[in-house]
Amino acid sequence: MTLLSLIATILVFIALLASYRIFVGPSVYDRMISLNVVGVIVTIILITISVETGLGLYLDIALSFIMLNFVGTIAFIKYLEGGDFV
Repeated sequence: MTLLSLIATILVFIALLASYRIFVGPSVYDRMISLNVVGVIVTIILITISVETGLGLYLDIALSFIMLNFVGTIAFIKYLEGGDFV
């Protein structure tokens, strides 16, 4: 097991802990923050896989995923506040 594989394993464990907060969170905002944390951890895992395998495709997927994570968060918060999506 290489160091990068160990890092990815630890990050998966942390993502599992954060996913517990998604289901148990006391408010919608806590759940949204936990969902963002899981999204960032998945992005870091994708970057780790990209470094380990040497394939740049995973970097493109990670960049797309983190942009969708950000846009989804902004849209969800706007929805909760009752604002327009424009």
